[in-house]
Amino acid sequence: MKILFIEDHPLKQAQIKKFLQEEFPYFIVEFRNSYISGLKELINNYSDYKCLLLDISMPNYDISSEDSGGDWMPMAGKKILKEMFLRDITTKAIVITMHGSFDDGTKITDLDIELNEEFSDNYIGLVYYSQINEEWKIKLKELLNKLIND
Repeated sequence: MKILFIEDHPLKQAQIKKFLQEEFPYFIVEFRNSYISGLKELINNYSDYKCLLLDISMPNYDISSEDSGGDWMPMAGKKILKEMFLRDITTKAIVITMHGSFDDGTKITDLDIELNEEFSDNYIGLVYYSQINEEWKIKLKELLNKLIND
């Protein structure tokens, strides 16, 4: 199974990558680090991916020594889900965030409900990632197993 993982935080990305290698070694994971690079990859190759692991907040562009990443996009993941809806991209999506609330005041529980209502064809769930506890692993494994078995 091939997965696209759009995530800008290096430690979070590394820990989730390690978890996927241990629990789902047969997965092929492609990484993108920003809204634009992730959206481009998804639009151009969506039929290659069974699942999208998606951060909510990320920079507009990839951060590099020459580029600061452009504007910070606190709801970039939601915008990607909207683009998927508008383009009839049927890839399933799991949102992984380490924020309990967002710049616009949205709480994580409200975001989960909102994404489920607006993007029910794609959205299969939300994982709250924490560097301190590992409950996120249980939830992510549960959602990925659900996807595999459906």
